[in-house]
Amino acid sequence: MRIGSMIASGRDCYIYESEPGKVVRRARDGRSLEREASVMRHARRHGFPAPRVFRAEGPDILMERIDGLSMIEDVVQRPERVRSHGEALAALHRQLAAVRAPGWLPAAEGCIGNSLLHLDLHPLNVLITADGPRVLDWANAARGPGGADVANTWLTMATASVDESYANGLRLLLDSFLDQVDRADAVPYLLARAESRCADRHTLDVERANIERLVASVTAA
Repeated sequence: MRIGSMIASGRDCYIYESEPGKVVRRARDGRSLEREASVMRHARRHGFPAPRVFRAEGPDILMERIDGLSMIEDVVQRPERVRSHGEALAALHRQLAAVRAPGWLPAAEGCIGNSLLHLDLHPLNVLITADGPRVLDWANAARGPGGADVANTWLTMATASVDESYANGLRLLLDSFLDQVDRADAVPYLLARAESRCADRHTLDVERANIERLVASVTAA
């Protein structure tokens, strides 16, 4: 596959230009992304708006290029959309929870169930396009109950260390999201997801402290 100039990078992967309308997602640590590509294909076959995958070879995925603002960027630019975006994020969770995970996908630790979980389904990984929202970054996908995905998103949005320009929009979006989901269904999975997040090498120390405070607050309530 053709590799062009780098156009984006995250904690986990680099994104490079490729053929027209396509990009290459490459793992920073050189691990194989073929399972991630298979998950994306599975999600698309079941009608979920994941990017189209053309090919996967070791640490590289050749996939369609998705142009658009992230959900949080759109909220910052157009605060009047916070309610509709919170509803859309909740709807994406419900849609994904209705997809049965493939049998070969490992279960999320401490979470028993058969739904396909994204486990990174937050507003930075949802792009707003002319064709509707598209969900990126499937590296953490697993099998489990839909409530675990809601718990993970709740945890991420409430504890992430973000630029101050995003902070208020993220808080408002979280409130809107939580108004649309079943919090009681998510609470039993908060501790398991918190432990997983704290063990992740990409999690910052300030985020670990925020996670401990959130779990203590929810548990006390």
